[in-house]
Amino acid sequence: MTETDIHPLITGIANGNVYPYIIPLNSEGEPAISPPWVVFSFVSQLSADVLCGPAETASSVQFDVYATTIAQARDIRSAVIAAVSPLAPAHQMLTQEFDTETALYRATVELQFID
Repeated sequence: MTETDIHPLITGIANGNVYPYIIPLNSEGEPAISPPWVVFSFVSQLSADVLCGPAETASSVQFDVYATTIAQARDIRSAVIAAVSPLAPAHQMLTQEFDTETALYRATVELQFID
């Protein structure tokens, strides 16, 4: 599994503000887009080995939703989870917080995919 497997499923969420790893930044290093946005990244990819070689890979992917309210961040996070459901995520971990650096609310989901 790669970013190209995930991005098409979630590209229409958050007004299209969906990016792998980092959002667009202006020349001052500040966000070049307005919230809300979604950033996703592969946290880890663990491959199982069997006698004949590599078998399945468990990919942990983190989706961070930034929004002006926690309710909006949670709603968008739910939309992300629903959008990637065809990939059959195995595990799900939810967290949320206020991000002091951006002054935005962040709702995060980490999902594990087996392929």
